[in-house]
Amino acid sequence: MSAHAIGDLVGWQVQKLERGERIADRVRRESYDENDRRAQIFRPICGGRTADALRWRDKLLQVAREYNTLHKRKGEREGPLGSNGLWVLEILLSLVDFASGRCDPALATICAKAKLARATVVRAIDALQDHGFLQKVRRTRKTGMAPTEGPQRQQISNAYAFAVALKDKVCQRFQQLIGGRKRAREIREAKEQAAQARAEALAAPTSRLGSMLLPGDPKLARELDRLGAHFEAQTASSATREYPALESKGEKE
Repeated sequence: MSAHAIGDLVGWQVQKLERGERIADRVRRESYDENDRRAQIFRPICGGRTADALRWRDKLLQVAREYNTLHKRKGEREGPLGSNGLWVLEILLSLVDFASGRCDPALATICAKAKLARATVVRAIDALQDHGFLQKVRRTRKTGMAPTEGPQRQQISNAYAFAVALKDKVCQRFQQLIGGRKRAREIREAKEQAAQARAEALAAPTSRLGSMLLPGDPKLARELDRLGAHFEAQTASSATREYPALESKGEKE
């Protein structure tokens, strides 16, 4: 790295001040380059499947509301997340790209959508992060300027990820709600299989109906099988004209 005089390094700042322009904000502490692995926190949500991801989002909001209510201290007006925290979480979740998990809106965008002051939004994000519902990573980007032309880095929007540090019981509750759909699908499939089995049983010969429908009651099953065999015999006799229909009146015997 070539050496530069101090005057050259600060010259661009002096020029901006002389023109009445504002010097860009300094890079915040604990910020990482956007290409640094520590800033790569985005992960696809539910494999990018929209229906599953929407359910995931709704259940995370439900867990956050439950958590806020259950942990509200006696005498306090709101829970640890607060109504603003829940609202900001909902805003952030509405801005997630499910396929990539990308969520990096500018703070001004969040404020505009939430219709809240900047300081209020910052406090809400901090509360969500403190309780594990949100992960925030400050990021920077190279400006490409020479040292004598301007700052080497600029602060860009934060990256956000969700539900990465939930407390054990909260995580269990979240997984329980997410798994509800799987359980519902299993119940539906079991009902469909039972309905198919009943249909197959009804389509089977009546002489075996009792055995198929009542495997746990052999005695009653045998009686039904015997009754079914009787009806089968009657049907077969009718089909082979063993008992022909009576002839119409007026015809010769």
